[in-house]
Amino acid sequence: MDFSRVPAEQLFEMAAIIEQGGFDFYARLIARTSNPKVMNELKFLRDEEGAHRAFFLDQLRRRGIAPRGELGPGLAEFLDHEFLGPLDGAYRLREGASNDATLAFGAFMEQKTIDFYRSLMTGTAVAGRREDLERIVDQEDAHRRK
Repeated sequence: MDFSRVPAEQLFEMAAIIEQGGFDFYARLIARTSNPKVMNELKFLRDEEGAHRAFFLDQLRRRGIAPRGELGPGLAEFLDHEFLGPLDGAYRLREGASNDATLAFGAFMEQKTIDFYRSLMTGTAVAGRREDLERIVDQEDAHRRK
């Protein structure tokens, strides 16, 4: 899929949807654990996803755009294949996984998101897009480091 001309508004919408997927992933894991230490770590990660989602939605509102929570068919399919589908599959596989393995998967998905948005920075033809992508990457990178 060619992302070179996808407007920043769609990229922020995508970022918000990815964050919602992460939020849902951690929320479902929280509901399944009884270990207080693990629960606290997962709550922290869930809340980080929620804060990042709010940041991305705020970027849309600052542009006078009401978030729609949906994308066109091509973008939606890409998002499902690359990000949301793997989160769903990982949830089903996490039942017997250690906390470390689950956190490693979360870090992997954060890095995958960062790599995706960084790849969109090269050769962009849309004015101001690089700065918008840097905002997204900065948010994701801060979360991954935590």
